[in-house]
Formats: sequence, C-alpha cells, structure tokens
Amino acid sequence: MANYNRSLVPPPLLLKMGAWRAPIFMVDRIIDFSPGEKGSITVIKHVTFNESYIPGHFPDNPVMPGVMIAEIFGQSSEYLSLLNDFCLLHERETQQSLKKFDDVSRELSTQEGARRIVAERARIIGVLASQDVKYKNLVLPGDTIEVTSRLAYADINGFYHYEVEARVGRNIVSAGRIVNFRTDVSKAASKGIQVKYQGETEL
Repeated sequence: MANYNRSLVPPPLLLKMGAWRAPIFMVDRIIDFSPGEKGSITVIKHVTFNESYIPGHFPDNPVMPGVMIAEIFGQSSEYLSLLNDFCLLHERETQQSLKKFDDVSRELSTQEGARRIVAERARIIGVLASQDVKYKNLVLPGDTIEVTSRLAYADINGFYHYEVEARVGRNIVSAGRIVNFRTDVSKAASKGIQVKYQGETEL
C-alpha cells in the first residue's frame, strides 16, 4: 500500500500548481511521481461528509458521484503533464535532469523551483475533454481514493491521452482512459477557450 504521508509538495504550492478551486479542488496530496514519457503520478483524495455534493447524492445514502472521480482523473493527469513540463524546463535551464520523486520534491522546495512551476501553470491551461471509464465499486465518505495516471500519448492537436485507475485500498473502483486538452493560454482564444481567471474556463 502507498505511503499516504508522503507529499511531493506542501499544500500552499499544490494550490498554486492547480488550476482549480473549491468546491472542486480534488487532489489532496501527490504521493508519487515518475517523470518522463513513460512516467506516472499517484494522488490521493480523502472523501468526507463535508463534500458539497454528498448531501444530495444521495439523501440518507451518501455515495461519491462518478463524475467527481472523473474530475480527480482529469486533475491528477494535468498535474502529471505539468510536472513533466517542469522537469523538461529544469533540464533545459540547468543542464541537470530530475529523475526521481525525491529529486523533483527537493527542487520544488526551492524558491526558484516554485517560481518555475507557478510560471508554467500560468502559461498552460488544461481542460478535461473526454472520458472512457468504467465504475466497479462505490466510494463512500471515510474512504481515501488513490488515483494513478499514466500518459499513453499526446497528439498534434494538443489532446493528451491518459490511462487512469482509482482504488480504495486494494479494490479498484474505476479505471479506463481520459483525455485532457492542453494549450498555451495565449493560444486558448483561437482554440475556443475563454480564460476568465485561474481555475475557470469556458469551452
């Protein structure tokens, strides 16, 4: 079982790295990350009775909606690509590669590393474009969802295809493939995306 006490970045930097805000900030911690074309990321989300969608889904029988699990897939996958971008930037600017979780975590803890990834976050917008996932088990308040995402490939139009899986303990609750659309913010308008402010977009 993964070490849920492990954290790639502290909460303030995780918030700055994310393009989302409450009530749909769906990643509590990044517990594993391997950079590169064959890299992957693992994140966790603690599900509680305080989630805004729980009272209505369903009254007296609380269940996490599948669409919210899909949102974790989208967010974790965007973190994967953002962190890969960061590693490439770091190597280009310093001629030193970041190959392991601890290397990346150490660099992100520096002032320059934090500046670099926040600047990259501001430059790139990522939007969950589609999903093809199956749901196999329920997620209930009190559960901790562990999500792993791996980049399958990226096409020339800016669509990034990821293989994703969500577990609670040893049980798979959902798995499949999702697609994020990623582009430079300066090009977003030409792609039909209006950026209103950090974390909010319109297609």
